[in-house]
Parts: sequence; structure tokens; C-alpha cells
Amino acid sequence: MLRRADRWFRAAGILTLALLAATLGLLAAGADAWRPVFALAHLAALIALVPLGVVLVVEALRREGSLGAVVRGHRAVAAILGIVVVAIVVSLMNFDDGIRWLRRVANLTTVTLILVLVARYFVWSRRGA
Repeated sequence: MLRRADRWFRAAGILTLALLAATLGLLAAGADAWRPVFALAHLAALIALVPLGVVLVVEALRREGSLGAVVRGHRAVAAILGIVVVAIVVSLMNFDDGIRWLRRVANLTTVTLILVLVARYFVWSRRGA
């Protein structure tokens, strides 16, 4: 199950990076069509991350036996995921007529921490987990 989720994650991750590169190109060219491409990049990232995240949590629960044991065994990841959830809520609460700088900080926090989690996953998967 993990191997399949990993392949899916990597394929959808490549698509995400391609869409982000296309977004960058459209922004650099001054084209207004960057928003739908950027939205598709978000969708591709979700398609990449969610299945892998579910499989990793299920595997950890199977190995550790309980959610409490998983959190105790992976405190840094649990803390990062908690902060990501709070940042997403803050961003969504400030989406329409909210505080723009607060939404921007929440979005930057979310992206940064997701990148940290992805980097941690790559290190973990390289060790032959």
C-alpha cells in the first residue's frame, strides 16, 4: 500500500511542480491566465499529499497501536500537522474581506511546513522505511 501511495505521490508531485512552473511562466509573461493554472497546482498537490498522508497514518496506527502512541512517537510531525491545521483555518477565516497580511502569513506558514514534511518524508523513505 505504501509503495503505491509513494508512486502516486511522486507522479502527482511532478505534475504539481510542472503546474507551478507554468504559473511562474505566466506570471513572468504578465498573462492573466495564471490563476486557473495555480488553482490546478493546488489540486494536484492535494491529490499527491492526501493519499500518502492517509497511508502513512494508517501504517503508523497499525505499527503503534493507538493515536496517542503515534503522536508520542512522532511529536515533531504531530506538532507540524497541528500548526498546519491552525494556519489553514486562519487562512480560510480571512479569505473574503479578511486581513490580507494575516492570510498571506498563514498561507506561507502552511506551504513552508508542508515542504518540511515532504522533505522529512523523502529522508525517511530513503532510509528504506
